[in-house]
Amino acid sequence: MSTQLNHTQQNRHILLVDDMPSIHEDFRKILAARPAARDLDEVEAALFGQAAPSSGDGFELDSAYQGQEGVAKVEAAVQAGHPYAMAFVDMRMPPGWDGVETIERLWRIDPQVQVVICTAYSDYPWEDVQARLNAQDRLLIVKKPFDMIEVSQLARALTAKWERTRQATLHMGSLEETVQDLTETETALRQSNKELEAFAYAVSHDLRAPLSTMNAFSNLLAKELGGHASKKVQHYLSRIQASAVVGAQLIEDLLSLTQISRAELHMEPVDLSAISRRLMGEYRSVSPPREASVTIEDDLRVHGDKRLIRIAMQHLLGNAWKFTSLRTHTEIEVGRLGGADGKAVFFVRDNGSGFDMAYAGKLFGTFQRLHADHEFPGTGAGLVTVSRIVGRHGGRVWADAKVGEGATFYFTLPSPPGNARPVKAAPTHKTTAARAASHEVASPKRRPYKKTRPKARFLLKPAANYFATTRTISRHLFE
Repeated sequence: MSTQLNHTQQNRHILLVDDMPSIHEDFRKILAARPAARDLDEVEAALFGQAAPSSGDGFELDSAYQGQEGVAKVEAAVQAGHPYAMAFVDMRMPPGWDGVETIERLWRIDPQVQVVICTAYSDYPWEDVQARLNAQDRLLIVKKPFDMIEVSQLARALTAKWERTRQATLHMGSLEETVQDLTETETALRQSNKELEAFAYAVSHDLRAPLSTMNAFSNLLAKELGGHASKKVQHYLSRIQASAVVGAQLIEDLLSLTQISRAELHMEPVDLSAISRRLMGEYRSVSPPREASVTIEDDLRVHGDKRLIRIAMQHLLGNAWKFTSLRTHTEIEVGRLGGADGKAVFFVRDNGSGFDMAYAGKLFGTFQRLHADHEFPGTGAGLVTVSRIVGRHGGRVWADAKVGEGATFYFTLPSPPGNARPVKAAPTHKTTAARAASHEVASPKRRPYKKTRPKARFLLKPAANYFATTRTISRHLFE
């Protein structure tokens, strides 16, 4: 039965190829088991922190008197799973192969074996030998005569080198397998994401028609009922129309999100300061007048897709403007800090309503909201859009806030090439995980109308069917 070399057993298997029997005897005296060998191995283990060989006594030395015999032994050892760690090979061994040809054939079978050429004479210049064998990392040349210490040290050093090489090869193989697994996993995830984005885009596009029909039929129903509708019926109709509007906005936001995820990035220098000032000017012009203090730091520059970065800033500044609407004096600041790694950290800070950090994990989830619609209307798609845009640029986004005291959103983006300037240090804060979480909106119990005219029932039925279908598809899509 063959003996397989395991991962922890040290290989002390040595082959000597020489045509002189006296050389074999000398090597056995040097490398064979001796009473003091165990003590020497124990000292070595204590000095270098390595486990001593299981045998503890010398080396396992095999003899071959011609090159052909040596190559045959190497082949048999490899097949048995007990390869040689090193070989001492004589240069001149008439009438058979010389040392160079023997080593060439030996390495064809086992390219990992360490070789020492032992000779007093050579038929080749040493430069030609090295060029022909072309393996200086596995080849040493020792001229005869040599002493016991020299042979012993060569045996110890090269068998240890063989062991290190074997371990490195095993680790490299393991690393290559891990890299291959990660590559396959990444490819599968990318494909899955593409399919999900394509599905979301297709479903969102298909939902437009039912929502438009629902809105149109509800308007027709309102006209048909005219002044005959009770306040309760009018309330129901207004709820249907409002839901249609919100649904349409959700679809537009989802389509926008999928387009952002699939859009090709066009990298260029981007002036965040200029974008922020332009956006704040737009908010001031379309909103009711209010007392506001807006501070935007100069020379905030990044490297990225200008269109997408503008969309991200539009959501961040739009939120800051919206959530400060109930303040008597609005304060919004856009600036830059220095991160722990020396990279720039940008921020948008406001003194608005803030939020409870216990729910911060929901901030960057799809259509997650921390405020009621009657307080601050919206769909919850803004921050997930910001997170997606920042992530596509290799950055990250997080937030810090207190209820009633405002919020600060931090984000990182690539710096323009050659743009480096000192910045003040960022305050320590707890990073918020940008993880998505699903949510459901409880549907109110439907109550049948007591009295409805036939045409009204005809108009109401398609709207109800579309509403139920839309709600079901949206739930499956967004969960």
